[in-house]
Amino acid sequence: MPSARPRCARSWPTRNSGASTCCCSRCTRASSSKRRQREGGTMIQFHTVPTANGQKVRIVLEETGLAYALAPVDLYAGEHKKPGYKAALSPFGKAPAIVDPDGPGGASITLSETLAIAWYLAEKAASDMLPRGPGERAEFLMWASAVSSQLAGAFTNQFVATVMAPEKTPWAIERSLADCHEQLAAFEARLASRVYMLGERFTILDALFFPMVASSAKRLEGGLERYPNLARYEAFIAQRPGVQRGMAAG
Repeated sequence: MPSARPRCARSWPTRNSGASTCCCSRCTRASSSKRRQREGGTMIQFHTVPTANGQKVRIVLEETGLAYALAPVDLYAGEHKKPGYKAALSPFGKAPAIVDPDGPGGASITLSETLAIAWYLAEKAASDMLPRGPGERAEFLMWASAVSSQLAGAFTNQFVATVMAPEKTPWAIERSLADCHEQLAAFEARLASRVYMLGERFTILDALFFPMVASSAKRLEGGLERYPNLARYEAFIAQRPGVQRGMAAG
């Protein structure tokens, strides 16, 4: 289950219930947003695809408890590459994307790129899934960048070499697979003495990383048998209800 959110340092017990309340800007924004959602207010529009990237964002949505509405994107029809999609949702022609009608200052905001979306959602929800302090933030940026560029890039190249390429070149296939294993080895070492990727709690880094681990277990011959730490991590994180809901569809 998601860990309990620590009480804000500016909170105090209410007169009757003893529950904590706070009027700092972060807590006020989160409380107002959740109240509007309960009252039938605007929901985040989640334009998603059945891929690891779609799962990353949906895990964050489920773990934060933010209200959202699914808007599937037809990846195979190239919907994300059409001019209208690029103009409205992602200038890069990427999915997933979100539209939050109740963004900062009450103005609508549109975002693509999973890292930016995950950070925005966690901040909107005032979630403990964000890194704490400059050290954790720096580590988060390092490993989140590695997930989105190094690890995802390696598996993209492997998919192209083994599935999409008109001519299957043994050298390209072997090289792309070796790159996948090189990247996974770095994360295997990271998890040698850790339960989570960052700190001692589930963070958005885990939300960004877990779908890649689950995908690796399915795509690699032998699954994760070469990576006992990754296998342990996958089994542990997969028990979270929010992760299970996020992985159920893209």
